[in-house]
Order: sequence, then C-alpha cells, then structure tokens
Amino acid sequence: MICLTPALLALRKRYPGMRMVVLCENNTPRELISHWKGVCTLSMRERKFEGISGKLKMIKELRRFCFDVSVMNAVGPSFRSAVISLLSGARVRIGKSVRGRGFFNTIRFPEYRMHEVDTNFEIFRYLDVERGDEKPFVQIPEESFLFVDRWYEERKITARGIIGIHPGAGDKKKRWDKFGELMESFLRKGKKIVVFGTEDERYYIESIVPQNKCVFPFVGYSITQTSAMINRCELFIGNDSGLSHLASALSVPTVTIFGPSSWKRGRPYGDKSVIVKSNLPCSPCSWLGVGIKCRTLKCLKEIRVEDVYREAEKLMEGRKGVPVKYASR
Repeated sequence: MICLTPALLALRKRYPGMRMVVLCENNTPRELISHWKGVCTLSMRERKFEGISGKLKMIKELRRFCFDVSVMNAVGPSFRSAVISLLSGARVRIGKSVRGRGFFNTIRFPEYRMHEVDTNFEIFRYLDVERGDEKPFVQIPEESFLFVDRWYEERKITARGIIGIHPGAGDKKKRWDKFGELMESFLRKGKKIVVFGTEDERYYIESIVPQNKCVFPFVGYSITQTSAMINRCELFIGNDSGLSHLASALSVPTVTIFGPSSWKRGRPYGDKSVIVKSNLPCSPCSWLGVGIKCRTLKCLKEIRVEDVYREAEKLMEGRKGVPVKYASR
C-alpha cells in the first residue's frame, strides 16, 4: 500500500472530484488510508466477506458504487483481480496480463520489471495521470501519537535516541538471523531499542531479543500505532517488509536488509534509506518476494553484523549513503 500512495496522490490531483474506493488484500493496509478524506476502503479479510457467501456480499457491495474504471496495482494477482474487476461492473478494467490471466481486463499491461512505485505510475498513465513530486505518504491520526506518548510515560522512558528494530518479515525466508547480535552492539553504545512485530511474530521475537532493561518490545499493536512509534525513532532497521517502507515514508533513516527478494522492485523509496545485501550472483532469486524456494539462504547469511552497524552509524551521523550497500565479502 505504501508504494501505491504516490500514484493515488497523483490520481486525486488529476481528478479532484472523483470518488475513490480501495479494495485491500487485508486489514493492515486498509488502516493506513482509512482516514483519507473522500476515500472508501474495503478489506477482503473483513469478517462479513468470509466464505463464498461473504465474497458474494463483497461483489454486491462493490457493484453499488457503479464504477467507471477499475485499476489493479503493481503487485496484485492478475487472474483474481481481473475477475473481481469484471464482477464489480466497471466498464473500463485496467489490469495485469501475465501468462494470459488478465483476459477479463479491457486494458492490459505486462509485468513491469522496475520499482513498485515506478510501476504504479506506469499503470496510472492509462488514466492520463502525470507524475509530479509525489512520494510514499503516511498520515498518522492524532490518537495514535497520543497513545505512543502514554506508552512512554507509563514506562518512564524518554522518546529520544530510540533505535527501531523489526527482525520479522511476512516470509520467514526474508529474515536475517543476526538481529540479536546487532541489538547487543547498540546496547553497548548505551542506546535504547524498540522491537517491532506483529502478533504472529511474537514468539520469534521473544526468542532472539536480548534480556535487557533498555530493550522494549512493541508487538501486536495496530499499524497506525506502530507508525506513530516508528516516527519517534532516530533510526529504523529491518528486513524486506512493510515496516521498512513505512519508516522510510516517514523520513526516518532506514537500513533494510535484502536477501532472496528483489531490491530493484521493493527497496524503500526514501532519500534517507539504504539497503544492505550480499553480492552473490544468485541473489535475488524472487522478483515479487513470494514463493522463495532457496533452502540455504546464503545471501542473508553472508551479511555480517558489522556491515549493517556501519551503515546505521553513517545514517545516525547524518552522512548520506548511496542507495545500495554490499556486504563485504
């Protein structure tokens, strides 16, 4: 969703009076834009849309909007999205056509091999949308900032000099396995650490987090509360995941660790963001970052703690790095 926001902003600028409906894969991205003025958001994971009867309710709800145009973003599954667009009643259906699976679309585009933000702008060109200076955008509701303020007050800690760490990822094969050692390096420098994660990642995070009074888990909170907490960080370090994109969109200096997934498609898009990856010829082996088949994950194991810590220090000192950094091997 974060990589889609620049194109959505440009779309609203081109058609200021339009009514926009965004259908999300799950509830998390929906929460990021649910408070946008003039935008209706739906999630396929809503309880009322569960099962076959629920999907019929979803289609019925979509049809009541009487869409003129339906647009699929860069990473949507081509066949399912094409079917939903058709059943929604949209007259013009702009969508991906990979291996012939987009035949229900009236306007078809290929799978572009470029960054997701750039791909979305290529797609929105079919709607006569011109690209300006739009960047990934996150708007955090005031109540989330107030929640974070109370969180700090209850623990009697200051929100200065916080290092944010997210050791998880949607796919376990994108997780770098040395975050515990990295946190120890920051603790030796007197830093405080907030560790982020979803409820599903709680057990994994608890197994690697150092037992230290300066380490504070922030696990299982809403995406808007997580956004407000990340916004308080001096620096954020994570794997290839949505939270790294979130931190970068909030202009928090961000170090993202890449292994089998493509940094060319999915690196965080901010100017305060660097990535660390190994320089192996087989990496990346997955363009979309799903269905990773590699068993050894040597590309992640090659990355050392000092490689990541060095880039983190540069960002904290305000030294502007280049977008890509290689593990020294």
